[in-house]
Amino acid sequence: MNYFKKLLEEQSVNLTKNIAVPKLCTLDLDYNAIIEFAERTRNNATRKWYHPRPFLDDYSNRQMINANWVGYNEHNTQETNWGLDPEHNRELNTLIGKNNFDLLGIDPDNVLIRLLEYKPGQMLPLHSDGMEGFRRLYGKANPRRFFVAVSPWDWGHVLQAHNNLISHWSTGDTWEVKPGVWHCSANFGITNKYTLTITGVTNEKTTTEV
Repeated sequence: MNYFKKLLEEQSVNLTKNIAVPKLCTLDLDYNAIIEFAERTRNNATRKWYHPRPFLDDYSNRQMINANWVGYNEHNTQETNWGLDPEHNRELNTLIGKNNFDLLGIDPDNVLIRLLEYKPGQMLPLHSDGMEGFRRLYGKANPRRFFVAVSPWDWGHVLQAHNNLISHWSTGDTWEVKPGVWHCSANFGITNKYTLTITGVTNEKTTTEV
């Protein structure tokens, strides 16, 4: 049996059962400003590919091992990533802005923002988020994670969240990927795909006011 399928069966993941992942909102983002930031700081960005790492938990690394086993490797999972550097995270926080954090209902002072670039032919394999990076920074339980489109939708840009195929987005379109929802993302097109992941905790003040 395919070991990855066995892992999914253990987690009772079944594509025939619907899990709704509706679009949450559209953030007001300045696409040009975000791309300018990426180009200006590119030399200091993190470049990585999808493989096990010692700081991830056993469950996350088991997913990576299984993905590598079925053929994902350093040649097809290359990613350029901004936000792990605290200075980059602060600048991305400013680029997103308080109004957008209010719209998401999360605390801008307890958030991890990642700008991800996938070039044509690169992808992020099927996985379920562990959110270890956020918890290392803040130690908060039950964070929320959002997928935010930065570059307008183009050929071959797609996100699959369980049985939902998400495409045809505009800059700022946002979906919340709930904990435990398996998903994957790919660029089999002809232009770079830029997205944000925003991970944070509910802003109780904002939620109460709304």
